Amino acid sequence: MTDYILPLAVCLIWSVVVYKSAKISVLLLSLFFPLYLIRFNIASIPVYLIELLVLISAVPVFYKLFAGHHEILEKGTVSKLLYLAKSPFLVKKKPFREFLGSPFLPITLFIFAALIGSIIVPSDSYKHALGILKSWILIPIIYFFILYRTVKTKEDLQLVIYSYVGSAFVLSLIGMFQAVSGQYITVDSRVSGPFSSANYLAMYIAPALVFVSVRILQTFVHRAFESASFRFGSFERRIFLSGIVSILFVALILSQSYGGVVGVFVTIFAYIIYERFKAKNKDTKGFLTKLIVFITVVVVLGTTLVAILNVEKFQNLIKVNEHTSIATRLEIWQVGASLIKEHPILGIGLGEYEKEYKNRASELLGHEPYEMQRLHSHNLYMETWLNTGITGFVAFLWLLVLTFIHIRKTFALFSAEMRQITVAVSMMLIYILLHGLVDVQFWKNDLAFLFWMIIAVMLVLAGKLKHS
Repeated sequence: MTDYILPLAVCLIWSVVVYKSAKISVLLLSLFFPLYLIRFNIASIPVYLIELLVLISAVPVFYKLFAGHHEILEKGTVSKLLYLAKSPFLVKKKPFREFLGSPFLPITLFIFAALIGSIIVPSDSYKHALGILKSWILIPIIYFFILYRTVKTKEDLQLVIYSYVGSAFVLSLIGMFQAVSGQYITVDSRVSGPFSSANYLAMYIAPALVFVSVRILQTFVHRAFESASFRFGSFERRIFLSGIVSILFVALILSQSYGGVVGVFVTIFAYIIYERFKAKNKDTKGFLTKLIVFITVVVVLGTTLVAILNVEKFQNLIKVNEHTSIATRLEIWQVGASLIKEHPILGIGLGEYEKEYKNRASELLGHEPYEMQRLHSHNLYMETWLNTGITGFVAFLWLLVLTFIHIRKTFALFSAEMRQITVAVSMMLIYILLHGLVDVQFWKNDLAFLFWMIIAVMLVLAGKLKHS
């Protein structure tokens, strides 16, 4: 009974928050993504605290929706700005046609593919697959929907993003305390925050680091009124955000996640190149060119220095014939590719990679693997195909492409400040896609919520935010 006291108390408090302001409760949910770590059972069904908070916040949103308290797209209204302004299910004019051109179609297909993935698993895996369907697919998509329906203004949007950044900041402080005190909770003595793996911490805080870093760079590249936020001037903003960046960056380095560190640097470098080719002012172009050269020189010299010093960690990056991180990943990817080749249409089912790897890795590799147990395939795209088949994989890519297309369609309509926020949020998604080449930046409770938060924010930016 004592195990239920804390979740019950939190849910009661959250219900009061929802009663006082349903809107604020939805906007603040991103602050509590890590609460999935608090888990308990209801009728033998595993339930995570963040799921209950999402469902409580969803009640008034769906009540208003079903009660008819929503805006209807006026007859004859056609503009890029309103392309995604309303849910396609609520549009009076040509709803089916609107649905075909909106991101809600690939989302629907993705849910359908996930349902199939939960059905095709062996009978002894049904409970595990249904748990994945609930916690990594359905409830995060419910969060996506209520967030999409709730965010109306720039202030709403920034509260969502900075609530998430706040949670990443707190987890980074926990990680730094572990490093200072030596009280690690992982077997390899790496900073992991409250998570069981250091990579989990890196994957959670890195998008926040990307967003805040880009926002700082924008204060140098653009005029103050274009990059300002929270009514700070450029100098004050730089000081405030630099403090956040410092904590996030140190925690990321201490996590020793190569994928996270490289992904952040590549994403920020890509942003600088984007601004360099987009800039019209000669002084700005000159500044960005010098910055690109400086970063390139630092990376080259740093890599050379590490190689000369013969650091063991660096050796592990290039050794493929020994039990190193890269060699293990190569085996994992080979097994995953073989499983996709055997099951290209439906995949192997939700959460089945761990079992398939354990039972068939030796057979598929032709030799004993370095590690006999792996939770996932260490590749976002491979994992999506394995879990949901070709339909889910295509729907996932389709959603990503449509999101960027809708952003591009309405980008010219944005105010100068909103363009910068849009670019910073887009860089968060680009980071996830880059890091997804070597890790699974989606198939996990908090990471699923984070992914759908970014998608919702981008679609809101692309269609229904009140632009000026």
